[in-house]
Amino acid sequence: MPTGYDPGTAWPLALFFRGAITPARTYLDALLPYVNEFGLVMLAPEATDRTWDLVLGGFGPDVGVIDQALAETFRRVRVDPARVSISGFSDGGSYSLSLGVTNGDFVTRIAAYSPGFFAAAARRGQPQFFITHGTQDAVLPIDATSRPIVTELRRLNYEVDYREFEGPHAVSLSLARESIEWMTRR
Repeated sequence: MPTGYDPGTAWPLALFFRGAITPARTYLDALLPYVNEFGLVMLAPEATDRTWDLVLGGFGPDVGVIDQALAETFRRVRVDPARVSISGFSDGGSYSLSLGVTNGDFVTRIAAYSPGFFAAAARRGQPQFFITHGTQDAVLPIDATSRPIVTELRRLNYEVDYREFEGPHAVSLSLARESIEWMTRR
């Protein structure tokens, strides 16, 4: 929850999905200054296995955990339905793209940091995208991942703000700040 949280205000909400190795708390700690700066409620559930179910073979138990976490969040927080976003890094970036497009009638914006693939179960709605990727990424090389993903999303007529940065497999904090500002816009 951002500092200054007021239960009478409708807040933007972002789901955040971690990468395969690092716990969600590590990302939240790094993103907290931007969450506070822009007034964003962030929900970061953990995967039920070492990484997200889709990466391991298909949507499954993680979707149920996410649905329960969202239901609890909506019971506790007044959420602005026009500003519901989904985001993630690496495997979580792939998950955010895939789950976000599948639920594009619920999610308005999708931010993916160094994603590996895009495999939606369906296409709903018309969410917007903010994708970043390091040009020196040795884990998920940019030529085999984000560049073709962005090409495909644009071919499907989605609006994509794509940013490459000089760096490895990481979240660029300056671009993460820009994406959080973008997620909170009306």
